[in-house]
Amino acid sequence: MKPGREDRVDLWLFVTALSVGGAERTLVDLANGLDHDRYDVTVWTIFEQNPLADRLDDRVTLRTLGVEGVTSETHAFAVEGAANPREYVTAPLRFLRIVRRERPDIIQSFLTYDNLIARAAGVVAPDTKVITGVRLVPTGEHDLAQRLDNLTTRFADHVVSNSQSGKRFVQRYWTPEDRVSVVNNGRDLSRFGHDPPAGSRASLDIPEDAPVVGTVGRLIDRKGHDELLDAWTTVREDVPDAHLLIVGDGPERSALEAQAAQLDIETSVHFAGIRDDVPDCLAAMDVFVFPSHYEGLPGALLEAMAAGLPCVATPVDGNSELLEAYESGLFFDPGDSEAMASALRLVLTHPDLADDLGAAAHERAREGFDVTSMVAGFEAVYDRVLEVGERTARDVDEDGSQPDELSRDRENGR
Repeated sequence: MKPGREDRVDLWLFVTALSVGGAERTLVDLANGLDHDRYDVTVWTIFEQNPLADRLDDRVTLRTLGVEGVTSETHAFAVEGAANPREYVTAPLRFLRIVRRERPDIIQSFLTYDNLIARAAGVVAPDTKVITGVRLVPTGEHDLAQRLDNLTTRFADHVVSNSQSGKRFVQRYWTPEDRVSVVNNGRDLSRFGHDPPAGSRASLDIPEDAPVVGTVGRLIDRKGHDELLDAWTTVREDVPDAHLLIVGDGPERSALEAQAAQLDIETSVHFAGIRDDVPDCLAAMDVFVFPSHYEGLPGALLEAMAAGLPCVATPVDGNSELLEAYESGLFFDPGDSEAMASALRLVLTHPDLADDLGAAAHERAREGFDVTSMVAGFEAVYDRVLEVGERTARDVDEDGSQPDELSRDRENGR
């Protein structure tokens, strides 16, 4: 901590943009929930478009590198890229100059591209502690940025994963176990689990008495919505009055709408887009389905559990840490539309099973997955990295000890 302000911590939370996504929502909840009597919290973004900016507490400072981003008219929730590609080089350099000048106590990043920049900031400002994040566990081939993120993870002072799966994943890339912590995602659980507001189904063009299966998430390939639509044709054979509610938006929306039309199920499939009333949307559902191919600890699934919904999901990574098969949810293998359809039919046609699964999921969500527990977990990490930093500095000052291994790596460019 800086001289003269030993009782306060200058904390920077760094993210590409405050888009409508799980990691970004977690960042906002964290920024708002921290002890502002101790932490001076600044949220840094690369892009100037920040849809979630108005959700930040007045005590949180928002600073941006001002890069103009390109957004789509159909899914403006996210920035697709920089209007000027040169900004991918110049913007990080601007940020590194600011870091070297202002030298915050901690920089914390959450996502792949941001992690790379944060680790570079630790080189230009060695006294700044760098905490990077693991938000999901990718499978199969992934892009160059993800590979670089994996290979440089060990150069952070600390790594925070939102799941045990993420912790195991990052340790495969030579990150010592004592520099990795798990802090589960948390949500304001009090917002979930209420009855649907009057007319909520009608506003979604869904009959009031129809069985409703729903899902929430970005419409991107790895979320498995195309397989869900394939499964839906089979579900409708046994439950012909059922409706499917898809909340969220993304680049795959047009293709998914075309697929629904091709399968002749478009009258029973409702694309709701981005919604500010997700708790109300969940309240309008009878069953939640989550066909994602890989995840960290998904906030959308956690919110569905908090709403008391029976959940049908893939047993990948964080999903299997949240749900227990046949206790609080049913599982099907990623990409297996037939198994997904069977699980959905089972829950839709057995109300006692649905009630039991929903009640168990509700209880599970309240076992440490609230915002307060999440914030406390991050504050414990901050205390740990600052304590290590102070101890290292004290050792060097008192007896000439060499810096720790991470500091030597930084100095030698390794």
